[in-house]
Amino acid sequence: MKYQRFVSLSALLSFVVLTLSSGVLYFIPDRKVTAWTDWSFLGLDKQQWDNLHINLGILFLVLMFWHIYFNWKPIKNYLKEKKQLKIFTKEFNRAFILVTLFTVGTITMTIPFSILVNVGNGIKAINALEDGNPPFGYAEYSTLEDFCTITSLDINETLTKLKSENIKISSTKETLKSIAKTNGISPKEIFLIIKAKTTKFELPSDIPVGIAHKSLKRLSFEYNINIGKAISHLNYYGIKASVDTNFKKIAMENKLHPAELYSIILASQKK
Repeated sequence: MKYQRFVSLSALLSFVVLTLSSGVLYFIPDRKVTAWTDWSFLGLDKQQWDNLHINLGILFLVLMFWHIYFNWKPIKNYLKEKKQLKIFTKEFNRAFILVTLFTVGTITMTIPFSILVNVGNGIKAINALEDGNPPFGYAEYSTLEDFCTITSLDINETLTKLKSENIKISSTKETLKSIAKTNGISPKEIFLIIKAKTTKFELPSDIPVGIAHKSLKRLSFEYNINIGKAISHLNYYGIKASVDTNFKKIAMENKLHPAELYSIILASQKK
């Protein structure tokens, strides 16, 4: 095996993955938001992207040492003037100034380096506003009992709300993260169910605006829908559906117009 080629190609591939992970970590919100909303990108959550960035960074660093070793002769030539070794050549001085500018400028938050940082922070803040912050730090790791105590919620009322939405809970000592994972939703969605008003609207006679991308489970959060009756009624007509599939997809998979599907669900609630 030609080690020089192997090292160079490995460094190139590591650099590609590092570029991707750097871009992802530049844009996504803080971990407290990503954990609360169960955020993921390409199947990886925030912690996994952090781990990937660190380990690939270490690999890239090791490979660069090997790359320098294999290319030491050309590098020495870069440090020569008139065939004499001279570290502080014009090119070296310029390279040193460039790296120093970026380092000092970033530490002192001097323009334009501060702009790069502030843009990233601004994007993170916007994403955090859209996704929503938890009521307190690492709320997803608190037990349901502790969560209710901290947020001044009644534990019995909370259990009633969760069970009415078919949320499976083994114990009040179970964490929000565990409950969310068991039910295939995010800790944020568990919180929204808990905080939701007990009074729900009846399904309107006409199909609601914005229903296309909502699952049957989400509709049950917003309207007074008996999911069991809805699924049974759909099955009776040979319509395959799951509580987590959105309305539009159910209609397309069963070759129905959304209005037809909605009328069948509406009829199921009147029986």
